[in-house]
Amino acid sequence: MDASKPARRRVFLRAQLPFLLAVALIAVLAALAHPTHLGSPFLWSGIGLAAAASVAALVLPWERWRPGWLIVVPIVDIAAVAFIRGELFSVMPSVGALSIFPILWIAYGFGRRAIIVAILGAVAITSFTALVEGRMPSSAAEWINILTLPAIFIGVAFVVNIAASILRRNRERLLAAHAAERAASAAEQAALRRALDNELLAGSLLNTVQVGVTFYDADSKLAVANRLAQELAASVGVVLGSPPFHADDVYAADRVTPIAPEEQIVPRALRGENVAHQLQWMGPADEQRAISFSARRVHRETGERLGVVVAANDVTDLAVALDVRDQFLRTVSHELRTPTTNIIGYLDLIEERLDPSDRVGRDYLATVTRNVDALMDRIRELRAATSDTVPLAAQWTDAAGLVRGAIQDVADRAEARGMTIEHVGEESAFAEVDPWRMRQAIRELLINAIKFGDPHSAVTLGQSVVSGLCRVSVTNAGAAIGRADQRRVFDRFYRTAHAHQHAIQGFGIGLTMVKDVMSAHDGHVTIASGDGTTTFALEVPARR
Repeated sequence: MDASKPARRRVFLRAQLPFLLAVALIAVLAALAHPTHLGSPFLWSGIGLAAAASVAALVLPWERWRPGWLIVVPIVDIAAVAFIRGELFSVMPSVGALSIFPILWIAYGFGRRAIIVAILGAVAITSFTALVEGRMPSSAAEWINILTLPAIFIGVAFVVNIAASILRRNRERLLAAHAAERAASAAEQAALRRALDNELLAGSLLNTVQVGVTFYDADSKLAVANRLAQELAASVGVVLGSPPFHADDVYAADRVTPIAPEEQIVPRALRGENVAHQLQWMGPADEQRAISFSARRVHRETGERLGVVVAANDVTDLAVALDVRDQFLRTVSHELRTPTTNIIGYLDLIEERLDPSDRVGRDYLATVTRNVDALMDRIRELRAATSDTVPLAAQWTDAAGLVRGAIQDVADRAEARGMTIEHVGEESAFAEVDPWRMRQAIRELLINAIKFGDPHSAVTLGQSVVSGLCRVSVTNAGAAIGRADQRRVFDRFYRTAHAHQHAIQGFGIGLTMVKDVMSAHDGHVTIASGDGTTTFALEVPARR
């Protein structure tokens, strides 16, 4: 019985009400056929017990107590049957069949141990009359009357109890299976909801970002393409969903060199290549668009290839702006270089004609010459800023010699600020590099150290070869470079707040050039700044 009122009523209707109706039928039949027995206290006692047990089964809150206590009701029913049978057995032998109701209830509704109660109840019913009269059965027929009914009921009780146990186990299995099924179904529903939510979120994200995203599965079939990817593809005449996945007018970053169909981004991605930020110009000459492409393979945790993702970003406005900037810088540097070269030539002529004894004039001339040299440095920086390529002529080179040459190039600058340059390190540090480009990079680091170092301090330069890398380091004393500035000092035209505050000359191009030179040599440049010192280090493979 479940712990609820509906369950208690259900038990009453199924187990107790049939017994009560049977007792009522026997009472009616006895009144009609044998009215002389209506005055018997046994008969009315049995009817009263049956009625009391029925009321108790329906009214008492058995669900609040231990379920086993409900066995009291069929035990009272057995007593009621014993009283009724003891009175009516002589005239209605079949009255003993009433005992089948409580005995079957006990056998079915309670555990294996309840069989003992059913057996004792059956024996009590058949032996009640003999116990009341105070005598033992005197004939075989009387013994048969006493033992036959209990024997039959005991057999029936065992069968019913076994069947009930099997049904109980099957019910528990079914309930467990149903619970597991419901749990699995709930988990599946939750997983489905999460999958649908994730799909909706992914779709929203893909259509929100300003990047065209396309995904091809392992069979090179289009699986996902957001709105921007479809628009970009349509604008340049590419069909994302069907081969050959290429356009007719596709050019490299120089906008002149055509890119073969098999070398375009989608065919390369479907071949399994990883591509990072490749710029291609697509479309007719008068409608070209600059697209930055990236592609990456996608694998499951097992390593199985799932497909490839292609990302496309329309950077036409940025590319055009950069092109305009470079054109402007080339024009400005060219327009400045020509008159400045003429000025330098005339300054040389003035120096030749100037009286050696005219010290004031020579000081003035030296000042003009120094400023013109600084102007030429700025012009060279502007010209360098317009070039993204660093051509190399690598050869086996002594790094110590490059360092000494760079020191000579900046000696006048260091002397002007009262700074000294200390050269330390291994004398035999050789590497396969472009000597002019490496000397230029070292010179830029030295200029940077002199400009930003403390006046009258020392700049330390050293070279070494460690673990197959040729390393050149430049250390100066002065204000440290913050973490935020360290991430940006190699950006073109970036200048730190310290440079602005102290009006330090420069365009913010020198370190960009240093990084480009290192990249061309498959090397890199590092920064270590703090505790009043800053060290820039160049590292390139000793052998390419």
